[in-house]
Amino acid sequence: MTRNQRFRSLFRPGSPFVCMGAFDAISARLAEAAGAQALFVSGFVACGIEAGEPDMGALSQRDMFEHIRRVCRATTLPVFADADTGYGGMLDVQRTIRLWEEAGASCLHLEDQALPKKCGHFAGKQLVSRQDMVQKLRAMADARQDPDFFIVGRTDAIAVNGLDDAITRLIDYAEAGADGLYADAVESVDQMRELSRRLKPLGKPLLFNMVTSGKSPALSLKEVGELGFDFTLCPVEPLLAMHKAVKDMMETFYREGADTRAIAHLLTPFEDYNRFVGLDEAVARERRYTQA
Repeated sequence: MTRNQRFRSLFRPGSPFVCMGAFDAISARLAEAAGAQALFVSGFVACGIEAGEPDMGALSQRDMFEHIRRVCRATTLPVFADADTGYGGMLDVQRTIRLWEEAGASCLHLEDQALPKKCGHFAGKQLVSRQDMVQKLRAMADARQDPDFFIVGRTDAIAVNGLDDAITRLIDYAEAGADGLYADAVESVDQMRELSRRLKPLGKPLLFNMVTSGKSPALSLKEVGELGFDFTLCPVEPLLAMHKAVKDMMETFYREGADTRAIAHLLTPFEDYNRFVGLDEAVARERRYTQA
């Protein structure tokens, strides 16, 4: 099976799965080693990693393409990659899906925010019209090269216009050809139940964002499945774990007089890291061509 086919094969009734956040090649490999079934490349995270800026459009289409490609090269897992608003008009949306496929992604979500776009859990979001988003989804689906590539239609309408508008939009997005449906920044379990009740008859997988620091309730994968959702994102947790670990290490280092012995207990042993990235295998490959 191709990676795109493997992503679609993860959808099984009653068995939701997690797309674990990966912010670079190493975090992708760590997620795969930990047992992840799929990865997620977040625009919020990419803005931090690549630009050190908030998720307010800091990266261009080309920046995000290169970021996704580096993650995809490092793993054998299917990768779900954020496509923000598609980076422009109808032709830009078509170019986005072609680039994401070229980068090695198996899935993307397209959102209905107006520019300047923001993280779904930030205040002050604005929306494009339903008609504009429907046309973008149709344009994107028409440009898809592999029919197994998975397109998720996302709405940010809950925070702007309320739940009813979000559901109406997602119904339209399903009719426009979205393979999966995603209402970001869901605010309660009751809202999740209503989304499931009204959208499940469409026969499209429902996505829930498990982010622990946003507006949505913190739920286990089992609880999410019981509410009728089919797959989830754990998008920013690896980034936040890295931020805390590196911050703590650097503060300890300088507080203890710039002494590496004070931070040794916080570090992966050098030999273990080299083993993880495949140093032994690389040396063995090199010897094949350098030994007399």
